[in-house]
Amino acid sequence: MNKNNFPDEKEWEKIVEDAFSSDEEHIFSEHYKLNKQQMLRRITMTKKTFNKKRGLAVIAAAVAVTAAIPLSVLAYEKLTAKIEKTGNYENTISIQTPVADTENTEASKYMYYEFGWVPEGYVPSTEKPGFTLDSEEIEGGISTQFYKLPDDMTLELSLPFSAECETYEAEGKTALINYREPHVLFNENPYTREVFVSFEGTSYVLDMSITKDISHEDLLKIIDNITLYPTEEMLYGDYIPWLDESNYQSISNPETYAYEENVRTIGDTVSKPYSGAGMHDGYDITLNSFELTDSFDGITTDGCGWETDYSELMDENGNIIENIRTTVKRGDGVYTNDEIISEESLPMHILKLNVTYTNTANVENEICISPIMFIMEDGKPVVNWEVQDEYSCYDSILGRGRQSHWFSVASDSEQKGSKNYLLLEPGESADVQIAFFVDDNVKDKVYVSFEVSGNNFGEYFDVSQ
Repeated sequence: MNKNNFPDEKEWEKIVEDAFSSDEEHIFSEHYKLNKQQMLRRITMTKKTFNKKRGLAVIAAAVAVTAAIPLSVLAYEKLTAKIEKTGNYENTISIQTPVADTENTEASKYMYYEFGWVPEGYVPSTEKPGFTLDSEEIEGGISTQFYKLPDDMTLELSLPFSAECETYEAEGKTALINYREPHVLFNENPYTREVFVSFEGTSYVLDMSITKDISHEDLLKIIDNITLYPTEEMLYGDYIPWLDESNYQSISNPETYAYEENVRTIGDTVSKPYSGAGMHDGYDITLNSFELTDSFDGITTDGCGWETDYSELMDENGNIIENIRTTVKRGDGVYTNDEIISEESLPMHILKLNVTYTNTANVENEICISPIMFIMEDGKPVVNWEVQDEYSCYDSILGRGRQSHWFSVASDSEQKGSKNYLLLEPGESADVQIAFFVDDNVKDKVYVSFEVSGNNFGEYFDVSQ
């Protein structure tokens, strides 16, 4: 090799010969083949005639240049990243993106990431938006977001309710691992870690949320085998939520309205005229009946209309099991954590509504079933009455849910659309059963609206007991 690290003629010929004379058999794993197919779907390839002589020279030049110049100095100076404790329950990550080398014209304009190794049973997901990898056998996965940060900037991102943090150095990568503080009530949350992977010599960052089923050893192996590759087009969005200050501004709730003249009762009909603009409108809703019950009798579907087993919430008589209401004082996630203040038994009931939807449009219509339950306090509607000031209440029956959200909807299977939708022909009607949980404290002041626009609850039904 000559003194400028570029091969002379004889060395050049040797590079070309070695590159194309090997008799070794290359065996590719199934994971590699799957990744290859994913890559082919992501990148648009242009077919060109291959000039063998010129092609060999280009490949040999690429081999020589890559061997002579490390990837980390192709386009950028070195990146620095760290994570540290900044509060009792808060960690802060800091990433200093490098300065671009504007004189270098060989650097790829775009890059994207791929996993070189994942735990057994995990495959790239095509059905779960936001899940890069998941497993059919495990309720978990790896959810990712990929960003290119601005050059020459310092990013500081505070992570409240953070238990511990760790910096892991891999070849050409720095991973900042945040271990989330378990919620005082919801320890079953599968996302126990968030990982920010930065790549040396670039300003790219991969943000991964990791479920608890993936061991620490496997997580480090995943990080070890993540790589970047050049692409002909940008395969990620240019919006970076961390840098959007509006995400961290406190927004006060607007004034809400439920006009007394808009209250309706059994036998009344509310209408949403057809706009013809492709909206989910053009239907009438008639309230046929409602009842407050303590039994799951006749309730066999979830909020999307799919068959569901509610036996875990029933006693031997088919009635609702005991509901425990836990009152929590919310922490700020920095110096204080959430704290349980009290626990008490509070009966929970079921509000069952029977309504009829009628398609008033002149076309086949997929109608969204989306009611909301609220209560009236001091003449104003309140949706999340379990949340007041710095306190929140959680009911064991509901888990993560809210009483304002229906938990079951049922209709004729032939009229069911996608999820919580009805598919009706012009003039066709469908009977629908809708069920809400209602705690004993508010059963005498509940209302249901099928159209909430902004802060206006429109026409609504009085279903109080």
